[in-house]
Amino acid sequence: MAEEEKKEEAGKKEEAGKGANPKGKSKAKLFIIVGVAIVLLLAGGGFFFLRKGPSEKTAIAEEKTPAPKEEHSAAKSEEKAGTGVIMDLDPFVVNLADNPEIRYLKVTIKLELTKADYTEEVNSRMPQIRDSLLILLSSKEYAAIRTVEGKMELRDEILQRLNTILKKGAVKTAYFTDFVAQ
Repeated sequence: MAEEEKKEEAGKKEEAGKGANPKGKSKAKLFIIVGVAIVLLLAGGGFFFLRKGPSEKTAIAEEKTPAPKEEHSAAKSEEKAGTGVIMDLDPFVVNLADNPEIRYLKVTIKLELTKADYTEEVNSRMPQIRDSLLILLSSKEYAAIRTVEGKMELRDEILQRLNTILKKGAVKTAYFTDFVAQ
């Protein structure tokens, strides 16, 4: 009987040893899997971050920093190396030409001038510029300006109109900084 008890105790110890061993192995496997997943995520994030060039990082940082607001539309602009002078225009809010629906367009435009000397002419011609842009914007239908192609076409029309008003052809490009059609 003593031998049978010893055999039973040895069997229990053996079973207990087998039970603890798989649990320990499964925990180790879990830690390894989690560790590998974390390393892969960090490596992927690092690759994505390092893949961007320094010019893209600075462009993203410049987009996030808000520009100081000016009191009026023809506010003084800042001159950047390699780019023209940027001038702000007051926002435009117009009724679109949609019938029978009533739709609105709110757009804020910034003009890039080819030279800083042209700001004086733009400021002196501001009533003609605003009038021409109001007529152009209110002649558009929602379907024509809701697509990216429509917005690019509108930008080209704005440039064409402004450069006919200004004698020196001073506007290099126009930027939409706010564009809401409803």
